[in-house]
Amino acid sequence: MLLVKTSSMGDVVHMLSAVREAQQQRPEIRFDWICEEAFIELPGLLANVDRIIPVATRRWRKSLLAAATRRELRSFLASCRARTYDTVIDAQGLLKTAWITAAMRCPRQARFSFDWPTSREPLSSLAAGKGVHAPMHWHAIERLRALCGQALGYQPTGPITALESHRVPGNSVMFFHGTTRQEKSWPMQEWIALGRALDQRGLDVQLAWGTPQEQQMAETLTKAIGGRTRLLPKSSLAQLAQHLRSARAAVGVDSGLMHLAVALGTPTVAVMSASHLERFSASRFAPNWAAHARVVTRAQGMESISAQQVLDACVDLGLAQ
Repeated sequence: MLLVKTSSMGDVVHMLSAVREAQQQRPEIRFDWICEEAFIELPGLLANVDRIIPVATRRWRKSLLAAATRRELRSFLASCRARTYDTVIDAQGLLKTAWITAAMRCPRQARFSFDWPTSREPLSSLAAGKGVHAPMHWHAIERLRALCGQALGYQPTGPITALESHRVPGNSVMFFHGTTRQEKSWPMQEWIALGRALDQRGLDVQLAWGTPQEQQMAETLTKAIGGRTRLLPKSSLAQLAQHLRSARAAVGVDSGLMHLAVALGTPTVAVMSASHLERFSASRFAPNWAAHARVVTRAQGMESISAQQVLDACVDLGLAQ
């Protein structure tokens, strides 16, 4: 079967958890997965994904009429249509994936997506033959569980397990400070205060980064926190996943890397700075299987989440005393 879940990183990570459950419920099913080229390492973390087909909609839309773009589009469609699929799941619910779903070699009644009321872009639901009702206020993982369950013929029940069941944690706490949305960021002085508090408790802070702006902030934090704090080299997603497998814990803002830490089973504190905003309200709740995660939101009347709140969440997870 074919899964269409292209972006963003956090959305792809949420899909990993739903597909892991599908693997447990229907172990005979093998997946092909269409994913944005920047995130193609993520589906490879699952054993039941046979073929990962990169798509470049983010890049193509900048030069849609260029000859090179048209050639890439033709090659992409040829790759997708090389197989006939029993089932196609459009787990994105956007127009940018609806045209892909409609182009696949699959009977229309075997194409699944969110229904009109619960698609982020309702017109996209017309490309599927069957719409699944998954209310927008549900956590993203619960919406995806419902979609996969109905498409593949099982009822999602109870908690689902993390991607990694056997971890050998060391002494490091990974900081994920980077985010593409300013409203989701956390003040530098709070990162510094938290880092110093963890360092004083004998924990090694490691800072990851991706963009030049994130690198600059990570370098500043590394110097300001001091102690055993270490700046990681620029790493691929697969390399960061490996770091997370051996980390004792992670602290991150609402970002793809924070969600990856939760999915991999790493004890994680999620700093949800923008949870008071309506468009981010659903994401502030950890999925019901994530007993190893703590979600920190703004205290009433406070302008920002404090380092003490996050440290308290670390203590609650047993990471610091």
